[in-house]
Amino acid sequence: MQLHIPRAASKSARTLTEHEGKSALAAFGVPVPRSRVVSAGEASEAAAALGFPVVIKAAGAALEHKSEVDGVVLNVRSAAEAAAAAQRLSALSATLLVEEMVSDGVAEVLVGVTVDPQFGQLLVLGAGGVLTELLRDSVSLLPPFHRRLHRGGTRPTQGRKAARRLPWPPPADVAALVQTVLACARYAAANLERLVELDLNPVIVRPAGLGAVAVDALIRLEEH
Repeated sequence: MQLHIPRAASKSARTLTEHEGKSALAAFGVPVPRSRVVSAGEASEAAAALGFPVVIKAAGAALEHKSEVDGVVLNVRSAAEAAAAAQRLSALSATLLVEEMVSDGVAEVLVGVTVDPQFGQLLVLGAGGVLTELLRDSVSLLPPFHRRLHRGGTRPTQGRKAARRLPWPPPADVAALVQTVLACARYAAANLERLVELDLNPVIVRPAGLGAVAVDALIRLEEH
């Protein structure tokens, strides 16, 4: 689900690969999983080096929404499983992204920056992962993002709609989520003239004190 108001369509816009996008965000302080970009034949070795369990994804730049084409294999727990996953995914992409798997999350949050023709950049927060379309629980914030976040803007997924549908999770690391969102906003501000679309879905929020991790990223930039 695309929770954004895009810029006018441009033939010069380019979608970064997931690895490129995460590397760019990490430079601004967004926590991302440890990862390697490899060929299918190197996937088992890369998975073992990162430590099981891992996630293996098709890494082609044209695959903006990998889950829609079965381009993601979760919870890979052995070299044999990694080899089998890599063989299947190689039909979608010549290169694969092997990442450590975050398995202790207590909440999934969508974080995005949209570009509104009237207001400019808007920060979008909502229920993430598989709940994005189910709950449709989101909020859009105007700048200054830092001030609005500390008024409680990071809590849309703990609102009444989410509360009616889900059991209360263990305490989540809300402070880490705030820092992740602010880091995302810093990246957006630094790319103000180029950013077309930015979606982190989901950011996995871990238990209190253990942080938050952006496990998927989609960034589209204008080419100059």
